[in-house]
Amino acid sequence: MLQNTIPLYVNDGVAYVWNSKDWHTLRANHRICGALIGTIASFPRQNEFQGLPMALMSEESALLVEKGFCELIGLPKINDDLTEKQKQQITETDQKILDEQSEALKMRKINQLSQKIDIIVAGKKQKMISKGIFNITLDKEALLQEEINKIPKVSPIHTLVHLPTEHLINTENEQLQVDVLKPGVLSGEGAIRYSIFKDLWEKGYYITSGSKFGADFLIYPGDPVKFHAMYMLRCVSNLTQSFRPASLVAFGRLSVAVNKLAVLGFCNAYGKIEYQTLQWHDSLHG
Repeated sequence: MLQNTIPLYVNDGVAYVWNSKDWHTLRANHRICGALIGTIASFPRQNEFQGLPMALMSEESALLVEKGFCELIGLPKINDDLTEKQKQQITETDQKILDEQSEALKMRKINQLSQKIDIIVAGKKQKMISKGIFNITLDKEALLQEEINKIPKVSPIHTLVHLPTEHLINTENEQLQVDVLKPGVLSGEGAIRYSIFKDLWEKGYYITSGSKFGADFLIYPGDPVKFHAMYMLRCVSNLTQSFRPASLVAFGRLSVAVNKLAVLGFCNAYGKIEYQTLQWHDSLHG
């Protein structure tokens, strides 16, 4: 892997980002939004907020590779049976996590006991007095140690489960080319879409999939967390092919309904990317 490049792990033609720092770098430094598709471990059983991994559009992946920010990586042996050494490594990792949690819990219990030791001493004295025992002298430190010794060892069933977002074990990897991406970006409609995506990205926009609005891309002036999309764009790959007027009207009316501008993007006869905005005007009454 090249130095300082971010790995994009490819599975069935789709590139994924698993590392949270890599996700932040792509979002903050390179304006790549992707789509979070994972379940948040601390917030399960809901699908409003998603977590890692992040799936990338083919256009996003190809752009990151072309700009030298990322590499496409395949893991051909990711589903192979583990060796005995790897199984032992996993067992040791699980034990380490258990030991760390046990130690953290013990330290917390000791801290709580240290704060309450005077109350514990007073309670024991009162109990002994109730039994007719007077002139009581209790060693606070010894009593504290006695209470510490009573702290039970944590059972694995009571510990937090560690859910890694990256593979814990080093496995064989191979560098892939952009031709593995699905849908493709090297020819036909895919090449046009990629050219338009790249042109918009180089103009400084944030770009996401526009599928939920019947478009190819949604175009944002800034991070989608802070801004609404300004444009919904469809890519035109064949300038000679006719289209149904009703389809164009529907696209324009939908853009008005969602408060965006409808845009058609295409590559002209000279290989330059151009855009046509559709504006919807109310009927004029005399």
